[in-house]
Amino acid sequence: MIRIATRISADWLDRPEDLKFIKQIGVDYVDIVLDMVPGYNKAGGRATKDGLAEVIEKLDDVGLKIERANTSGPDYVNAFLGQAGGEQEIENLQVNAELCGEAGLPLFGIQCFQTATLFPFRDELHSWVTGRGGYEHHRMRVRELADMPLRDDAPSAGQIWEGTLNIYRNVMPIADQYNMKVGMHGNAPPVPKINGVPQVLYNFDAFDRLFTEVPSDNNGMTFCVGTRYESGENIFEGIRRFGHKIVHVHFRNVKGTIPENGEYEEVMPDEGDLNMYEVAKALDDVGYDGVIDYDHLNRISTDSPQGREYMAYCVGHMRGILQSIDAQNSTQRVTLS
Repeated sequence: MIRIATRISADWLDRPEDLKFIKQIGVDYVDIVLDMVPGYNKAGGRATKDGLAEVIEKLDDVGLKIERANTSGPDYVNAFLGQAGGEQEIENLQVNAELCGEAGLPLFGIQCFQTATLFPFRDELHSWVTGRGGYEHHRMRVRELADMPLRDDAPSAGQIWEGTLNIYRNVMPIADQYNMKVGMHGNAPPVPKINGVPQVLYNFDAFDRLFTEVPSDNNGMTFCVGTRYESGENIFEGIRRFGHKIVHVHFRNVKGTIPENGEYEEVMPDEGDLNMYEVAKALDDVGYDGVIDYDHLNRISTDSPQGREYMAYCVGHMRGILQSIDAQNSTQRVTLS
């Protein structure tokens, strides 16, 4: 059965009433980034058993469980590029994976090489715009960045692939030891090059290569509905193609695709190009039983800085969809019997 999750940042751990709010609106699972584990940043991207246990305990106190412990791509950029310091970064990833496996966490996130880590995008291409009633949401103008010629100082696509596969070949055996899934989100925006730098995990074929080169039942993907739709590929074909590999879902709706519009907008879940009920039904049809997460926050005019009103809106929307699917499935079971 599909479940609902939300991501939290480190500051949420110091606000137990806000953690209770998450539980109260019907969320039982959270997605964390390991840099919120005490001592992680000081150790250069390496968590500790006690630090992770502290985070788990604070969440347990309000009835929340960690669904995914995500890593931060900038913490192993040297490993992606085969540069000095890369071996230490891979060792840190191995330690982090082992800690998460020992703690019984179901999902470990590995991030891809993102161009903006080395070459930040220009601010005017990534902006906030207003939607219905004046709420604010992201717009990303991609075509101008995607059409830029390759930089002389950019790594090659082959170099990035080699680093990515090296990371996976060193980390997946640890995940397999604990039967812990590993989820890869892929590049956002999903284009083969941006800002003059190649990207390698931007389409479905790239995920196929990752799964083929590093074969494991635990090697999976975070299926970001918004990112995959933005790419111009058919997300319903993608769900059917990778149903057995989808281990985490970002349930985000958008308007526009990069091939057709050159940009996209991250809008309210009920006003994008996709019917999110149909997306959830497609996931259910392939047997997906992980979590869906509304992903990025939009800004409602009366909201708190933490985005509680928008979170509640999205969770209510998702709960309604999941209850509708459950009711439909129940009706079908009764009819068949």
